[in-house]
Amino acid sequence: MTKDFWANLALCVFLGIVAIFGVAKIGSALTPKGLLVGEPRPSAEAAPLLPDVQLTGYQLGETLDRVVEADFEIRNNSGHDIRNIRILCEFYDADNNYVDRKWWLLNEVVPAGGEVAISRAQRRYVNTRSHTLNCEIADLQPVSEPFFTVHRVEPKGHDGGQGGEAGGH
Repeated sequence: MTKDFWANLALCVFLGIVAIFGVAKIGSALTPKGLLVGEPRPSAEAAPLLPDVQLTGYQLGETLDRVVEADFEIRNNSGHDIRNIRILCEFYDADNNYVDRKWWLLNEVVPAGGEVAISRAQRRYVNTRSHTLNCEIADLQPVSEPFFTVHRVEPKGHDGGQGGEAGGH
């Protein structure tokens, strides 16, 4: 028995363990909503703000040229301005069986204590079997101060073309 035999045996044992592990875990990876689809989890900075931010209204429709129009109304009762709101909409058929899900990213800033209506029109596919939908806010970002700001100043001695002395260029 040579080194090649033991190397091949170790490789076969390793690949066998990986195959058994994969077959055992594929049952939990395939959910009713798809392969490896789980429930959304908010980011650490969004978790304390999420109970105070509400999706007060939503409506989705489709135009004749297959453009989905979505209208969302968001109320921010928290003490922070928010932006980059991720909304998850799940679609159900007439028998209330899950059909599909779509994500919407709203980049607008919703001020603290305010309510904003946001409209989006995007060309995307929505399953034609869907009759009802349920939307919820899955994640958001609090607005923070920028890391740096750019200050622009006029050069010294520049009069902006208003006359004055003709030198100094």
